Amino acid sequence: MYQEPEPMKEIHAIREKLYEENKSLSHREHIVKIHKEAEDAIKKYGIKVKRASHV
Repeated sequence: MYQEPEPMKEIHAIREKLYEENKSLSHREHIVKIHKEAEDAIKKYGIKVKRASHV
């Protein structure tokens, strides 16, 4: 029988948690959440980002 390595178990647990947190969100709400979390990370870590211009 296959014994799943610990790192893979951890990845699966994280993915399951993210799924549970986001399953009730619409696509739009999910995108807004991702953008907010990205902005927070950019500010927190002082990441320099070159933004694409929207047409």
